[in-house]
Amino acid sequence: MVQVLQVEDTETGNRGKIFIIMFVRIPIQHSTQNRQLIDIGAVEFLREREAKHKWVVFDGGQDPLSAKQFTFSLFFLGVTGYIGGSVLVELKNRYPNAQFTALVRNSKDIAAVQALGVQVVQGSHSDLELIRKLASEHDVVINCGDSDDLPLTKVILTGLESRAQAKPDALRKPILIHTSGTGLLQNERDGAFHGDKIYDDSNLDDIKSIRVDAQHRDVDLQILSAGKTGLINPYIIAPCTVYSKGRGPARNLSIQVNHMIRVALRRKELVQVGPGTNLWNAVHIDDLTNLYGLLLDNALSGKDKSTDPFERFYWGSGDEYVWGDVARELARLLYARGAIQSETPKIIAIEEEPILDPTATNSRSVSSRAIALGWTRSGASLFQTLPQEVEWTLAEVEAKASE
Repeated sequence: MVQVLQVEDTETGNRGKIFIIMFVRIPIQHSTQNRQLIDIGAVEFLREREAKHKWVVFDGGQDPLSAKQFTFSLFFLGVTGYIGGSVLVELKNRYPNAQFTALVRNSKDIAAVQALGVQVVQGSHSDLELIRKLASEHDVVINCGDSDDLPLTKVILTGLESRAQAKPDALRKPILIHTSGTGLLQNERDGAFHGDKIYDDSNLDDIKSIRVDAQHRDVDLQILSAGKTGLINPYIIAPCTVYSKGRGPARNLSIQVNHMIRVALRRKELVQVGPGTNLWNAVHIDDLTNLYGLLLDNALSGKDKSTDPFERFYWGSGDEYVWGDVARELARLLYARGAIQSETPKIIAIEEEPILDPTATNSRSVSSRAIALGWTRSGASLFQTLPQEVEWTLAEVEAKASE
């Protein structure tokens, strides 16, 4: 009996086939199927050729080796940020054989990123030609660095498209996973409930109907338009409020809840915008990074048969919460720590503390498409984490004050 394995040369991108006569077969567990039969001789033959010729098996759905055994290259933007650093650690753990390169702006962060086994290129998001070149040299680009930088997005897409054109016979199209946000759905900034509509990512009309002038939307539409060319496979993950401590090499506290705490510490009072009846979703950072991993698994496997670019848009959303409930609990916790003077939140207008803007709106979404991929959430809830958020933020503020 003969088994045919498709392989790809990781240096040239050329592809070919190996024909292997099979004699001995044993059952093994496979990540995408319950049971698989794989030939011992085939595996050993492949291992020898992989070491000698730098070949890897392409998992198009029928090959026996998992996508996680690929040797592929990945260029990462935003590794020193809260989401980006945690996603980097997740993907490094999932893909130990992948070649990671990261753009790092600040020299003081380079050593921490390199310690994760990542090649570092120093530069900023304004180094557009450098970024275009790096994108063209990698199979996958992950952008957790900026959701609103259109020139940056354009050069990433141009680099990936040039890679696709240079390797028309490659078995995989270049992949982009871009980080947007449910800020796309924000409405009135008065802290009141205006959120009857819940946006479902499995409903294409929902995603296509998002306002063109919404936050992040110009960048998202540029990416979705690039998906229509057929040259690359671009994906978008749009997280909601993200909470809990990150696992990255640099910044590991979030924004919305932690800004509310920071403002309270500065003013010695907890403030909320308006009545606080507005709704958002929240997701634990570990659950969110798991979604990035699942999405990359799916993209690399060759099993994504999406025909509409909007089918590659994913909310990263968990349970809903009311901002006024968060404000009251934070006030109680901070007052108990002696950090503020009252356990009752003070109501203000957004103009008084513009940094609290994301806490004053409504943003409601459901991650049906992620759930269909097999995404489940196991992290502690937002309210279970609030006492730790207070302690982490207090420690951060104290550390900065002593610098």
